[in-house]
Amino acid sequence: MPSPSLIRVAWRRLRGVRRRWLALTAALVVLVAAGGVALLSRGGDSSTQRLTATVTTGTYKTTVSATGTITPKRSADLAFTSAGRVTSVDVAVGDVVHKGDVLARIDASTLTAERDAAQAQVDAALAQIDQDSGAGSTQLAADQASLDSARSQLSSAQDALDQAVLTAPFTGTVSAVGYEVGDQTSGSGSGGASTNNANTANNAATTAATTSTGISVISPKALLVKAEVGASDVTQVKKGLQAEITPTGGSNTLYGTVTEVGVIASASDTGAAQFPVTIAVTGRTTGLYPGASASVAITVKQATDVLTVATQALHTSGSTTYVYVVDGDRRSKRTVTTGATYGMATEITKGLKAGEVVELASFTQPSGSSTRSGSNGGFQGPGEGGFPSGGQGFPGGQGFPGGGQ
Repeated sequence: MPSPSLIRVAWRRLRGVRRRWLALTAALVVLVAAGGVALLSRGGDSSTQRLTATVTTGTYKTTVSATGTITPKRSADLAFTSAGRVTSVDVAVGDVVHKGDVLARIDASTLTAERDAAQAQVDAALAQIDQDSGAGSTQLAADQASLDSARSQLSSAQDALDQAVLTAPFTGTVSAVGYEVGDQTSGSGSGGASTNNANTANNAATTAATTSTGISVISPKALLVKAEVGASDVTQVKKGLQAEITPTGGSNTLYGTVTEVGVIASASDTGAAQFPVTIAVTGRTTGLYPGASASVAITVKQATDVLTVATQALHTSGSTTYVYVVDGDRRSKRTVTTGATYGMATEITKGLKAGEVVELASFTQPSGSSTRSGSNGGFQGPGEGGFPSGGQGFPGGQGFPGGGQ
């Protein structure tokens, strides 16, 4: 067995070897760390492929979107108010008519006879008044009452005879014809009344013995869009605002003006409150057809000559917002003041000028290197000191990858 003195000598030698290995290991670690910093630092040289954007000025809009149905601004559903047999239908769907043009007629022989009989009653009442001219006031009052009644009946009979002919109330296009020669009208129609935004009559030909379906006339070039806007947006929509209109399935954008904002809500399919909004189409109406649907974008706010930068270029540290301005190979940090946000762009009120180039927050790593992942982090965007994700050294910590000290 070795003596104690030999054992102590061997132990001292072993400790010296261990210290030398530890020193060598520490030196290697320092070299590895220095090599890692250099690798990441090379991200700032000319081989780095940065994504940039140019600061620009433009016009930006805030809009409220909705969908609606295209309807004629003026329409009329016409039907005979007198009962009778249809003797002529003078128009077809698609015909252009002018105010006063005859559209259809019914047999007026019975109506004419009734009018003549009513006229005879008026004549008789007038003769009775002449005959009783010297009578007392009671008799004269009775004669006057008879005359008034006869005249009322004559007026009704004349109106019924006049309604034996349907005429166009305005210049427009025939959109529906529900009468055929030989049909017997019920006399419960709306006559020649004209309404705005009325529903057009059924376009199918009438085959029943009795019908109240009539003829519809619309103004095809004066159109509206009847849209619905949600409760959260309707407070922004005002009469007079401009709107862009795109017909479903179409590519052309047309324009309109909000003419009415409803105050009574209706429930959507999901139960949400929807408010009616009417938009009058301005200018040409090519590609818009009554009954079709369209999407609308109502401009509720518009700003012109706004200086903006891609929102992706902005960085925030506490209450400070900044960007990295790129000028050739130079990259400098600059504090900016922001305003409103317009989609993917943000207004810059101070710190930049049009034409300057800024670096976007996500950009590629140095050419030829590969993206790292996992606990050691990765190349995700510029940070303080040029290191990814803002780390002061290696990703994930103040020193080695993964947060090691």
